[in-house]
Amino acid sequence: MTIFISRVFEILTHYEFFAPLQRFINKMYIKFFNISLDEFDTIESYKSLNALFTRSLVKMRSFDESKEVLISPSDGVITEYGKCKGDIALQIKGKEYSVSDFLEQPLDSDYDFINIYLSPRDYHRFHAPTDLIVKKIRFINGSLYPVNQIALDNVDNLFIKNKRVILECLDCNGNLFIFVAIGALNVGRIQIHIMPELINQKQTCIFDVDDVVLKKGDEIGYFEMGSTIVMFSKDWCYNTKIGDRLLFGGSLAKVEI
Repeated sequence: MTIFISRVFEILTHYEFFAPLQRFINKMYIKFFNISLDEFDTIESYKSLNALFTRSLVKMRSFDESKEVLISPSDGVITEYGKCKGDIALQIKGKEYSVSDFLEQPLDSDYDFINIYLSPRDYHRFHAPTDLIVKKIRFINGSLYPVNQIALDNVDNLFIKNKRVILECLDCNGNLFIFVAIGALNVGRIQIHIMPELINQKQTCIFDVDDVVLKKGDEIGYFEMGSTIVMFSKDWCYNTKIGDRLLFGGSLAKVEI
């Protein structure tokens, strides 16, 4: 049912209504979710709701470019973070899941994890939090449950059930760094720029890529509506806490000494 709802929503949001009606729809959406367009284009420039959802920044945000700082890859709220205990991580306090089931591969040692929830009001594009070399991309088809706090509290193994794209990378320190974009209700499509065909992928699959280099701040892709990003890393010391609201480019962690 969630997949059907998301497909219907996708059709509606991609439809370009005649200009006065589209401006009205855009204004209602912006008002309802209390969205500021200060960093974005004018409301008239978005010819559909999807264009508004996936809006780009007019001007790139500044951020700490040093190797020692991990920046937030997106706008959003931290719903959970911590250290994996063997094969276990948290989708939210009290709700554990298997990391190997989530990634469909094991992690060979303890990693830190962090979950960032992007609400419908947020900037929906996501960026490289540090210099990355992408080694492999894995697409896992699945359901499209909501990923808000109510759903995280009530649906066991929600992260494992939902559609997701996994980027297996090396970070600037040469460590394995895993970046996961999770789909959700009304997020039937996830765009990854280095593999644009993934947006229409239906079957679970793995792609080896030719060591694609992403510099810190480079745009990785976008969600068509709000969703969640999960990152697994090591040797980064997070300087934030659960409930913190993030903006893309803000300091998230520093190299652990």
